[in-house]
Amino acid sequence: MTLLQTFLALTQSWRSVFAQQRTWLRAQRQALGALLVLGRATLSPILWTNRRQQHSWSGEYFLHSRARWSPQALFAPLLQEALRFCPGRLLGVAVDDTRLRKTGRAIPQAAYHRDPLSPPFHTNLMLGLRFLQASLLLPLHRSGPFSARAIPIRFEEVSTVKKPGKRAPPEAWKQYKEDCQRFNLSQRFVQTMAQLRTLLDEAGGPGKILVIAGDGSFCNRTVLATIPQRTILIARARKDARLCFAAPPGSRRVYGPQKFTPEQVRQDQSLPWETTKIFYGGKRRKVRYKEVPRVLWQRGARTRPLRAVASGEW
Repeated sequence: MTLLQTFLALTQSWRSVFAQQRTWLRAQRQALGALLVLGRATLSPILWTNRRQQHSWSGEYFLHSRARWSPQALFAPLLQEALRFCPGRLLGVAVDDTRLRKTGRAIPQAAYHRDPLSPPFHTNLMLGLRFLQASLLLPLHRSGPFSARAIPIRFEEVSTVKKPGKRAPPEAWKQYKEDCQRFNLSQRFVQTMAQLRTLLDEAGGPGKILVIAGDGSFCNRTVLATIPQRTILIARARKDARLCFAAPPGSRRVYGPQKFTPEQVRQDQSLPWETTKIFYGGKRRKVRYKEVPRVLWQRGARTRPLRAVASGEW
């Protein structure tokens, strides 16, 4: 089967996403043009790639402004096909936020963010849109001389809440504070975890354990308190987070009095280093780590038992 036939077979299931067949064909045509276009994948070069520059452009723009369809539903066929390459019980998904640079002043969702490419000694700002992306990790290295791959299964906009002006009434500031609590990145990540779990069940993987890996911005009380069932979250914690064990049975306390940090776990000479092999950078590499099971984080996870894993250089 050629790549074109595979692409058409995957997008064939998009028919149920769109209300009309012509809308589905237009979306399929634009998706193919976005893969073949040279340069920036904006709508104008895509139409030239499809040799539709002499046709009316109104319907092409109406696909994104008037037609009602769910962008996240387009990733469902990818997940269904990718499950064939994940034979194990665990299914890995990497989630992170990313930003797309914008220059137009008429984009209401655009805001200034920290530039991730700025040097460590000087923080730069960039105007752009913030998105939350989830990629499925395919362990292709287990079946042959291939490298592991990550394919996107979710890409949604998570814009920041606009701050009211200095002369705004108190009601606007009150609404702004409420919106910051409801529409922040952590709350959107919680919704994404639940939707990924539902999407996996519908794709035929209710017996698989969803393992989500994220960075330190998702290691907080909001996220750790709402992890879905049959889901494991791996997040990078602060090295000075105050951890503890549960209080001994019969005690009126919930948390043990002795506190420790992940950095102390890494430097503790009484805890032996363990070694394992993981696949990254194109080959299997040996890493060492320390593991402390069933720890509690009073300020972050309350009474949810966690597992602290400290890694070290080999």
